[in-house]
Amino acid sequence: MAAQNASEDDIKQFAINVCIVINFQPEYACKMLGNSLWGEAWFMLQRTTYGSELICGSFINNCGPDYNPIDEPWQVEIPGNKPPVQPWPNPKGEAWFMLQRTTYGSELICGSFVNNCGPDYNPIDEPWQVEIPGNKPPVQPWPNPKPNSPTLRVLHLSDIHIDRWYTVGSEADCSNGLPMNTYIYCCRNYTDNSDTYIRDFIKVPAGKWGSPYRCDIPFITFDNAMKHIANNEKFDYILMTGDLSNHAVWDYTKEAHFDNINNITAVLKNYFPNTLIIQAIGNHEAVPCDSMAPHTMEQYDTRGPQAIYNLLSKSWINWLPYSIEENMQYRASYSFRPFEGIKYISINSIYCSRDNFYLYINLTDPDYTLQWLVQELNDSESRGEKVHIIGHISSGASCLKAWSQNYYKIVNRYESTIAAQFFGHTHQDEFEIYYENMDPNGRPTSMVYMTPSLTTSSYNFPAYRIYTIDGNYSGSSWTVLDIENYYANITEANLNDQEPIWRLEYTAKSTYKMPDLSPTSWDNLTKNFLQENELFESFYKFYDRQQKDPSSCDATCKMSLVCALRTAESKAGKKYCL
Repeated sequence: MAAQNASEDDIKQFAINVCIVINFQPEYACKMLGNSLWGEAWFMLQRTTYGSELICGSFINNCGPDYNPIDEPWQVEIPGNKPPVQPWPNPKGEAWFMLQRTTYGSELICGSFVNNCGPDYNPIDEPWQVEIPGNKPPVQPWPNPKPNSPTLRVLHLSDIHIDRWYTVGSEADCSNGLPMNTYIYCCRNYTDNSDTYIRDFIKVPAGKWGSPYRCDIPFITFDNAMKHIANNEKFDYILMTGDLSNHAVWDYTKEAHFDNINNITAVLKNYFPNTLIIQAIGNHEAVPCDSMAPHTMEQYDTRGPQAIYNLLSKSWINWLPYSIEENMQYRASYSFRPFEGIKYISINSIYCSRDNFYLYINLTDPDYTLQWLVQELNDSESRGEKVHIIGHISSGASCLKAWSQNYYKIVNRYESTIAAQFFGHTHQDEFEIYYENMDPNGRPTSMVYMTPSLTTSSYNFPAYRIYTIDGNYSGSSWTVLDIENYYANITEANLNDQEPIWRLEYTAKSTYKMPDLSPTSWDNLTKNFLQENELFESFYKFYDRQQKDPSSCDATCKMSLVCALRTAESKAGKKYCL
C-alpha cells in the first residue's frame, strides 16, 4: 500500500481491519491497539529493510515465505570459562521443606486435604499415644447451683481478623466461579499491584463498616465494637481465642503481624484498662499461616515460631502473671489461676492443624503439648479444682486425626475436672459434644463452646458472646449457666450511614428451652433439632447471624449441621450422626 502511495491513515485503517477480520483481538482491542501503537509501527515501517510479508510472518503463522531473514542469527560475544554447575537450590518455603523431610508420600498428604485422594487407609491418621493416668474418679451429677449464688459475666471474642487494607467502595462480592475461588480481591484495591485485577464494574461496593461477604473487617468496626462493649457492659474477665490478622495469607509479613498485635493490644488496654484478658493463639498469628514448628524440627532457630511466641507473651503479660512466660514462650500454651478453685489452660491447638505443614515431618505430640495438658489436668484433679480450657481449633474441626483422638480421650478422662471449653476458628455460632468412650450412643461427657467471629468472613455479621458462669465463691461449680449472643447488622449501618447497632440476638436457655447447659442438655437439643423444625430454624438463623433463609436448608443440610454439632472427633465421617 505504501508503494501505491496510500496515505498513512489508509494503511493504519487497513491494519485495524485485518486485526478484526482474522480475530487477532476483539474489535475494541484492535481499534485501541491500532491507534495507540500506530505511531511506533509507522516509524518502523518507514525505516526497516524487511518487507511487509516478512514482518507479517513474525506475528501470524503461514504468512510470508518459509525462510524468513528476520530469523537470521546474529552473534553476541559470550566469554568462556563457564563455572561448574551447582545443584538446583532448595526453596525456603514451608511446604518444600516439609516434603524433603517427611516420610509420607504425596498421595498420603493429599488425603489430608482432599476427600477421596489417596488410599482408603492413610498412615497419617495412624494413632499415637499420650500417657493418661487411670483411676478416673466417679462421675458426679451435673451441678445445680443454689438460687442467687454469685455469678461472673465473661466476654468471649474470637476471630477478629482486622484487614488494614480494607478499601471502601472496592468489590465485596469477588466470587469468580473458579474451583479454587480465592478472596484475594474482596474488599481490597489491588489496582496498583503488579497482579492487577480490574473489574468492568463493581457489583457490591464494600461498605464503610464492613461487608458480609468473604471480607474481613476494617479497623473502625473493631474499634466501634470495643467502644460499645466498654461503654455498655462490665465483665469480670475477657476471653480471646485467636486470629487477629486478616485472611490475606499471601501478604503476610512478620512486621505487619507484629504491628497488628501491638495495635490491638493498645486498643484493648485503652478500653479495658482494669479487666483481666485471657488469650489463646490462633493459626493466623503464624507467618506463614499455620506454620508453628515444634522444637524437634531441624532449623527451628530459623524456621520456628519463636518470635511470635515471644511477642504474644510480652503482650499478654499486660494482663497475666509472669509465671506464664516459660510455657508460653516454649509451646504457646500456659496455665494460671485467676481465682481460687479454678485454673485456666490456654492450649496451642495449631499443633493439631492439618494446614501446619511442619507437623508432617513428625506428627507425634508436638512439643509434648498434650502430655503437658494431662499433667496440668492431673494436678488440678489432685487439688480438687476445676479447669476451663481455651484454644482456637477445636478437636472436631480441621485437626489431624491422632491429635484429635488423644484430646478427646483426655477430655473424657478428666470430665469431672473440666468445667468448660471455649474455642473459635469456624466463625460460626456452634458447639461440639463429647461422648463416653467416643461412642455416639454413650453418655455425653463434655462440650466445646465455639463463639461466632467478629469478622464478617465468610458471609456473616460480626458478633460477640457473653457467658454467665457460676462463681466466684467457695464451692463454685464454674459451669456455664447461660449464653448471650450479640451482633451488628452492618448492611443496615452502611445503608443508613450510621454506626453499627449492637443487638442481643438470643439467650441460649430461653431460646432453646433448655433446663441447663449440661452436655446432656446440648445432646438433647441436637435431637430436638430434627424433631422441631422451628427450633432448628432459630439455630440456623443464629449460625451466621441471620444471613440465610432457614428454608434454604433442606433435610440433608439439616442432618449435616446436626451431625457436626455432635462430632468432636476429626475425620469421623458420619459416626456421630443421628
